[in-house]
Amino acid sequence: MYDELSISFENPATDPLGYNQVAGKLYCGRDEVALHYKVKDRAFRKNESVTVRFTYAEVELIRLMARWFRPRIIVFQTRSPDKLDGFPGSIAGRVELQVIPASVREAGKVADLIRFKQSEAFVAESEDRLNRLRGDS
Repeated sequence: MYDELSISFENPATDPLGYNQVAGKLYCGRDEVALHYKVKDRAFRKNESVTVRFTYAEVELIRLMARWFRPRIIVFQTRSPDKLDGFPGSIAGRVELQVIPASVREAGKVADLIRFKQSEAFVAESEDRLNRLRGDS
């Protein structure tokens, strides 16, 4: 199993002027998932990149959608929808990320890695709860 994994994505512009184009990386680290992205929404001014961090317990759904002759899309949904308020196209804590061709191979592994990390986090949480219950009695 992999400890760390990152996937690059690039969502095309959503308006005719070419604004709201998003490019970035979904990084799965040892303790958290980080979404680094930059939005192109102004013609003559550079925007700062944004980093949003999630614990593995906050990730509700991650799925790779692969269709014939279409770009691969990672659907990322979180239990904390307010963290994705600034991401163009986010709906109720759910975003779709179009994976660039160089990251397609790693994209197939990301859902399994996140599920594994979630199970580790839930086991650690259960052990902590059990230890607290044993200590109280």
